[in-house]
Amino acid sequence: MAVNQNWPAVEYSWGPFWGANKGGVPQSRFVEISTRTRNRAGIRRGRQFELDQIRTGEATVALANRDGAFDPGNAAGPWAGSVTPYQPLRIRAQWPPTVNLLTPVQATGGDAGGYPTGFLQANAAFASDIAVFTDTDPTTGQIVTSGTAWQGTRTLQFGVTFNATVGQLPCWSSQVAAEPGTTYTMQMQVRNITSGSTTLQVRPVIGWVGSAGTVTYTAGGTVSLVGSPTASWTRVTVTATAPASVYGMVYGVQLQATLTVSASLQVDGWQLEKAASASTWVQPGTVYPVFGGFIERYPQTWTANGTYGRVETTSVDQFSLLSQRVLREPLTEEIFKRSPRFVFRLSDPQGSQSFTDSVGAFPPAPVAISKFGAGSLTAGSQITSTSPGGTYIGSTGTVVSIANSTPGTGAYSPATFISLNGAGIAGPANPLSWTRMIAFRYTGPMPAAGFSAAIWHSADSQRTNGPSGSQIIVHVSSTGLPGLIINGPGGTGLNGYFGGATNVVDGNWHLLIFGYDQASNTALASQDGATASYYFSQPTSITPTGLVYDSVGNYVDGAAGNATWLNYQGDIAFAVEFPGFIDPASQSSLTALYNAWKNSFSGDSSNARYARILGWAGYTGTTSIQAGLTTSMGPAAVGGQDALSALQAVVDTESGAHYVDRAGILTFRARSARYNALTPAAVLGERADLGEVPYEECALEHDPTRLANIVKITQTSTGQEFSATDTTSQSKYFPRTLSRTINASSAQECQDAANYLISRYKAPAPRISRLRLHPSANPAAWATCLSLELGTRIRVMRRPPSPAPASQVECFVEAIDWVLGDDGDAVVDLQCSPADLTPYALFASFHTTLAASASAGAGTITINAGADTVNPAAAQIGQGQQLILGLGAGSQETVTVQSVAATTTGWSTVVITLTASLLNSHALGETVCEPLPSGVTDATTWDGSAKFDSTAFAY
Repeated sequence: MAVNQNWPAVEYSWGPFWGANKGGVPQSRFVEISTRTRNRAGIRRGRQFELDQIRTGEATVALANRDGAFDPGNAAGPWAGSVTPYQPLRIRAQWPPTVNLLTPVQATGGDAGGYPTGFLQANAAFASDIAVFTDTDPTTGQIVTSGTAWQGTRTLQFGVTFNATVGQLPCWSSQVAAEPGTTYTMQMQVRNITSGSTTLQVRPVIGWVGSAGTVTYTAGGTVSLVGSPTASWTRVTVTATAPASVYGMVYGVQLQATLTVSASLQVDGWQLEKAASASTWVQPGTVYPVFGGFIERYPQTWTANGTYGRVETTSVDQFSLLSQRVLREPLTEEIFKRSPRFVFRLSDPQGSQSFTDSVGAFPPAPVAISKFGAGSLTAGSQITSTSPGGTYIGSTGTVVSIANSTPGTGAYSPATFISLNGAGIAGPANPLSWTRMIAFRYTGPMPAAGFSAAIWHSADSQRTNGPSGSQIIVHVSSTGLPGLIINGPGGTGLNGYFGGATNVVDGNWHLLIFGYDQASNTALASQDGATASYYFSQPTSITPTGLVYDSVGNYVDGAAGNATWLNYQGDIAFAVEFPGFIDPASQSSLTALYNAWKNSFSGDSSNARYARILGWAGYTGTTSIQAGLTTSMGPAAVGGQDALSALQAVVDTESGAHYVDRAGILTFRARSARYNALTPAAVLGERADLGEVPYEECALEHDPTRLANIVKITQTSTGQEFSATDTTSQSKYFPRTLSRTINASSAQECQDAANYLISRYKAPAPRISRLRLHPSANPAAWATCLSLELGTRIRVMRRPPSPAPASQVECFVEAIDWVLGDDGDAVVDLQCSPADLTPYALFASFHTTLAASASAGAGTITINAGADTVNPAAAQIGQGQQLILGLGAGSQETVTVQSVAATTTGWSTVVITLTASLLNSHALGETVCEPLPSGVTDATTWDGSAKFDSTAFAY
């Protein structure tokens, strides 16, 4: 394959195997369509300005379609039935270009690429980048250091266990896309380093993936590798041609004989190329992702009297998918994450005589009445409570109110209830393993001694003076505690209270989660998210088999014509059943369901909320989510919002950023990502001799696009408005208002957000509306252009003709637009926002500890680093500054600094010379701090606010 050394090796690949893949851009099983591209491909990602919402990334790629391969209606096409919307599109570029299609880390056994030694799958980010896998090594393989590597100092190493089977692949990858009809050759250097002369038989293979995921292999010759720690390297090769209907490729080495003991295989010098034979191994250039997304549309055009076809594909990134997903309330989302069997929200309107299943698996459950007559059941009641805060906010809507007579007694009396068996539900779907949930508010009196008020009752048809066989009863006991009874066909079983049980005869709302698992002999009973009560060694005889009656809102003897007693009075909502058992040993599901119901996840950090919304939306692709500085958000009021808008609201609260990166990884960045980015990743300007990357065009603006001198921040949870103003700016530029709604719990943080925005935007700043780079005309710029990502800090140098002085603009990349032409031309346009013009400072007490003991009379002390190990110690502790040694101890004294020793980034200790000798001796670990104001005896007093923007901005 001829290589143009002035143009990267660009791979356009398409994934007909995958579909939308729950939003994840896969690493493997792609078809290369590079030779089908026509004219110019355009890629646009980013936003216009830093305060704007992110736009969905798009790629437009025209493909030759003369054979109708991309016609969804072509039943004879190579990918018939697989040409559908939202199949992955991946664009990558290797620079410098080589014949070796692999990534540097794969080709060199880990020498190149900057990855650490260790297990390949130990770090998710490394695993997705390295994309090398194994069928025979349970530890996933690793990068190891070797003094006898085939090249460099590292190799890939994989275990082959003694029970590995013939045909398994000890080492393989499928990252490279397969081009139909193209011949590929793979070579690898392999050896067996197992002690004891164990022979390992392997052969190289290239496999072609079919539409069903099956792989058909072409193999090279088998080699017998005799084990030895000093074994020599053996080169293996294989050549194969991709079929016309290929869906991807797999390449690696395949086991050819079983082992009696485990062995270790090492791989180095790996190369995959488009050729009929192996050429000399070369280390490949860096493979840069350019776009990762999904082809949304395949519009076809036919010209030349219908003989020449093209498809003008339009691809989008995950933001387009997320914008289509409308979220429900947090509790409903948490419930549906667990694939419920049924969900009766009981929020049906007033006058309803039946209640719908939100899952849609069952018909509406009807209202039923007792054989003794009707009680009272009203749909459409408001959510209320006796005590402030006794309601729940995880769901809105209405509930069912029940006011049956003689609640909590053994009297047979009239009652109205909800008949689940009337909807075809007769106990849990699998009585051996199940979980149910219900929310309730009991308003009746304390149940009589020896009796209770039944909330949910299931029973079989056995009767001996009442139901006497299998039953499940959730009830309010005569002590006011919620109880759970689970009986088997013999009529006996578990009778206990819920974990975390409190007196629920309080007129407030409570949530009960209960269930049973025969395999583990365990029952689950959790109130209000508390640690569950669960009981091991329960006999299997308690398994509630044979249930035929199921009622919510009362105890009902269905076999006796709906006789009722143990009547209930109060409100109920969310009668739910989950398939299987929620193991109470894992508290997270119980806590999540309760928090979703009670407070809608109030208190989430911004990064936790962002990840939570992605989970609700069904996104399972790769993410890069940075810890946010907003540590407590208000309720997740996402009901009715699309997922992208909900995510943007989190980003607005954090004042951070989010985007889909070049590889299709969904990325969330905290606000600290920008104010901690102090050094530009690239300098663009006219002086290549100074390391600057030349640009072709630069459009600078100094306008009021983002000018604001009246800032209003509205707190989502309260509606309270926080303001900041700058009168000087108003007099210069006329009043200009900036409004934003954020969902931070802290009022102080809302005020800080207003203060920051007024500081940031009270004066105009130079911004770059367009910066054009032309790498095809200047190949030295390729690496910089391909490395640029949204949010990257860059410096733009501008040198007007004399006598104007040179200027520089510090900015962040907000938008990246690529145009790649099949005529060998490529340009990239950047849009950039200015970096903050105001430097930040934090004012707090410097404090640390002594790194070594100091004797009386000594003229120096050695201290440990404080919070800052980046800036020099001398920049933090100045000459003539006073320090207190031994704060609060009997040896406390104040000293004066004469000089501070030099330090480098990452310093851990430093020697300080004093102006006078120590009066007292000081022990290792004693506190060293600045002098404190009168009455302050704790040097950590201001640490909370000094964690930059954990609670406040500092100016």
